[in-house]
Amino acid sequence: MAYNLRFVGVLFASAVVAGFFGALLGVGGGIFIVPALVLVFKLPVKLAVAASLVSVIATSNAGGSSYVEQRITNLKLGMFLEVATTIGALSGSVLALFLREWVMLLLFAALLLYMSFSAYATRKHDDRRIAAGNYAGAQPDVLSRWLALDGSYEDRALHKRVDYVVKGTGVGMSVSYLAGMASGLLGVGGGVLKVSAMNRYMNVPMKASVGTSKMMIGVTAAVGSILFYLAGLVHFFVVAPVALGTTVGAGVGTRIMNKLRSAVLKAIFAVLMLYLAYGMLAKALALRFHILLPSLGS
Repeated sequence: MAYNLRFVGVLFASAVVAGFFGALLGVGGGIFIVPALVLVFKLPVKLAVAASLVSVIATSNAGGSSYVEQRITNLKLGMFLEVATTIGALSGSVLALFLREWVMLLLFAALLLYMSFSAYATRKHDDRRIAAGNYAGAQPDVLSRWLALDGSYEDRALHKRVDYVVKGTGVGMSVSYLAGMASGLLGVGGGVLKVSAMNRYMNVPMKASVGTSKMMIGVTAAVGSILFYLAGLVHFFVVAPVALGTTVGAGVGTRIMNKLRSAVLKAIFAVLMLYLAYGMLAKALALRFHILLPSLGS
């Protein structure tokens, strides 16, 4: 596709959609941007990852501040997990420079499939636990109690204050390291894993997980984007419309997230992850084994 006004317009519009869903689900938009750049705009995956990382920084600034203002973000928990995530991002960025493109695509597809299954399987998990008061009644582990990581937020969809006790800090740190690797390796900001880890293993409600992840992903992505820039993979004619579009989309997404039920958020998440996983898998099979399947943008 030639670089012209139409290219910029379509790229900007795609980025707006990615930023919107990224803010809605706390995943930074990279999980949508990379497949779009690879499958629709036919860009090399490493260039797409580099552009995605820069856009994740922009969307984190736009969306993260809004969730902090709404007091959905757990600042202490975010800073605690960011240590492991940043180290993981550095590891993943170095690894990405040496992996073959089809391997990265397969890894991306596997990540998307896992997230789709996880979101669907737990789609009604939050509302039930909030209604039963289970989030507030959990027992914190030693580290969580010492750091006072517990939090609360006002759920506008349920019209009630939700208190929760954080636990499972060891598992959370481990998954956060893997999330950082995913960020550096695949340009996804790491939010896809951090949201799931906080929600499933650390007793953090979905909306608080989204808000906390949104604050963290900008720092994580910044680590990886520096290495991609030094490797000459950051192309500003792609980055500019993507970063601007994701910022606009994120601004809209953050305004409506807290008005939706968690089950709705997870259902949207599951469908999008499954669709994009198929597209990335089809691209990987075509590159490595010359197996042609219908895919996004074909």
